[in-house]
Amino acid sequence: MTILEVTIAIAILISGVVGYLQAMVQFERAQQRTREVGRATQAARQIIESIEAEAFAEAFRRYNGDSTDDPGGMNTAPGKNFAVQGLSARPGDPDGLPGEVIFPCPAGLPGVLREDVVDAALGTPRDLNGDGAINNVVNYSTTYTILPVRVRVEWIGPSGPGLVELRTMLGNY
Repeated sequence: MTILEVTIAIAILISGVVGYLQAMVQFERAQQRTREVGRATQAARQIIESIEAEAFAEAFRRYNGDSTDDPGGMNTAPGKNFAVQGLSARPGDPDGLPGEVIFPCPAGLPGVLREDVVDAALGTPRDLNGDGAINNVVNYSTTYTILPVRVRVEWIGPSGPGLVELRTMLGNY
């Protein structure tokens, strides 16, 4: 064998090893991403189950962004933001928590449930109290029979930024 043949063989071997190592790195990143999405999805499901387990009349008050209307007194309810083990909030997140519960509330009024709020992801505007009309004045947080809920988890992790969002409609029938 000549030196040229040996050099070509080593170059081919190195190319194969480098390709294999790159595939292993990509595989590890994909596994990490799958773990992160799994954590986020599980946390969102647990929050939805917690909301469903509440007395229907108190579900909105316990998980909205207004701590003054908590059923047990101010700051006694879980609220709208939550931590997710193993996930960090994205930079600039105002509360520093990756999870958030979203209801159809007007901007700046987290304790007011309204039928006329436009949120395509929640399917609103929508008749929440079953009176056959979508009104724009009344706070339906005490008379609603349908509660649209979005649970969103946004994080930054080793695999980059991520987002999981679950949506549901709870009913009091």
